[in-house]
Amino acid sequence: MSRLSFCIGALSALGGVAAHAQMLPNPMGFTIGQEQRDWRTVGPDTPAQLTLMRTAECLVRKRDGETTAYLAAAPGSDAEQVAYAGFSGQINDCMPQIDFSAIGNARRAHGTLTMRFENSALRGALAEAKLRRDKTLIQPAALAIGDDGMFAAERFHGQRSADVARSFALGFAGCVMGNNSSAMAGLFATEPGSEDEKSAIVAMAPSFGQCVLEGQQLKLDAPTLRNQLAETVYYSIMGSKDA
Repeated sequence: MSRLSFCIGALSALGGVAAHAQMLPNPMGFTIGQEQRDWRTVGPDTPAQLTLMRTAECLVRKRDGETTAYLAAAPGSDAEQVAYAGFSGQINDCMPQIDFSAIGNARRAHGTLTMRFENSALRGALAEAKLRRDKTLIQPAALAIGDDGMFAAERFHGQRSADVARSFALGFAGCVMGNNSSAMAGLFATEPGSEDEKSAIVAMAPSFGQCVLEGQQLKLDAPTLRNQLAETVYYSIMGSKDA
């Protein structure tokens, strides 16, 4: 499957864009519906992001406290690594099983997939899985707070991240969330790694330019941006609960 990629440059290079690329959101808010398919059902062509999402859904069921602590830690910090160690041993047990019997002349009919992922991808998948599992009501007002691009940075109250690129990426995602609050429901209704997901991301593209600081660039694809948006949506909801 082809991947949608963006290389987003400075605002001045992209020209002016409207302040709000989407219609006003439903004032009643929305919830992320449960997946209808068995989370263990994957195949050799299943997008990696979908496999990761199903792994995350298992992790939040089995290690809810540990995954919550992981999401509360500053991205790229030592605290993030400590929190990750609290549930990392469960990841292999949560990986979906795949039937290899139709692949060549494999003698082992079933096995566990091997998958590489970054902390940033896992955090996004866990954030979306938690919102999905709890059927959390996501209010438009909570999403709109990110329209200045500073929401994600302020979430951690000045904690320093060892990964500046991740902090910037989350700031960008917070801005996209704030300026496309009505599009979030449609995005999270799509299957991770699908063509519908790419279409939902493309629909937000007119707002991207205003979310990049002068002189900075950001490279991302649709699954990456979805993860970042899921994380910032999660923070917006947790922040409103703490207020």
